[in-house]
Amino acid sequence: MFELVAMRRAQRACTDPEQVLAAFSEATEMTLALKDEPYPYAVTVNYAPLVQAGELYLVFHGAKAGRKFELMQRDPHCAFTITLRSQIALLELPQKSTNFFRSLSGEGMIEFWDGAAAQEAIVQLMVHHGSDPATSAELKERLTPHLKATQMFALKVERAGLKANEPH
Repeated sequence: MFELVAMRRAQRACTDPEQVLAAFSEATEMTLALKDEPYPYAVTVNYAPLVQAGELYLVFHGAKAGRKFELMQRDPHCAFTITLRSQIALLELPQKSTNFFRSLSGEGMIEFWDGAAAQEAIVQLMVHHGSDPATSAELKERLTPHLKATQMFALKVERAGLKANEPH
């Protein structure tokens, strides 16, 4: 599976790999950070978690052209962040104000999936976003023709962390 990320403020980090894994199912979008010059390129994408052969993948789709596609082809290393919850708490003293949050972050490698792997990934993406899992076979049949114009990507998570600043 993935390695847990060490956090500077260890008291905010979750140290249970199963809880970290489960948290990926709580959201539907992530921000990817891709290598570009002179600045990194950050882009938000819809995703679904998929565990295969003991590895966690975050599957998403996109066009087979454009900046995101070209950057991932050039260098598949990336970072990501997923906000699970965020609530600003403004207090009388500005230095005591805070953000109560829960978020995931990490790094990994992006793979380009085609064929049967892409079919499974697109169905997983649709189910994660609310499609009825009982219609998986129908979804696969209906969506497969669209995979000619769409690329399925799988971010293989190598390092991940879950941290939170919870209200007391």
